[in-house]
Amino acid sequence: MDTNPPGGSFTPPTPPGGSHTPPPPPPPGSQAPPPGSQELIYPPTPQKEPVIALLLNLFLICVGYFWYGQWQKGVAALVAALILAIPTCGMGAWLVAVVTAIDGYLQAQQLQQNHPLGHWTFFNDHK
Repeated sequence: MDTNPPGGSFTPPTPPGGSHTPPPPPPPGSQAPPPGSQELIYPPTPQKEPVIALLLNLFLICVGYFWYGQWQKGVAALVAALILAIPTCGMGAWLVAVVTAIDGYLQAQQLQQNHPLGHWTFFNDHK
């Protein structure tokens, strides 16, 4: 059955229970979520162990970032390790592995303490 009126114009159906209205504003005194909050990584359940993040980043170069959700940073660190490994016969990759292991440990500690992370937070640069 065609629900369009003659003449070709279409009016979207009204949702059950009322008209198209925007959601109400938050009540006075409540805090609005910070800008960019959809880009935060929240503490998972069960908690991620910081030592595992350290070991994954150290021995499997940057896998710890993928493990707890900072995958953009993991891709960037992996590319940096591959680029640095070529001219330095692998020593650049070990340098990246050590730095990411320390950073991964600190990021996982923040998650363990129930603090959300941004995708690009480094070391103790948490807001």
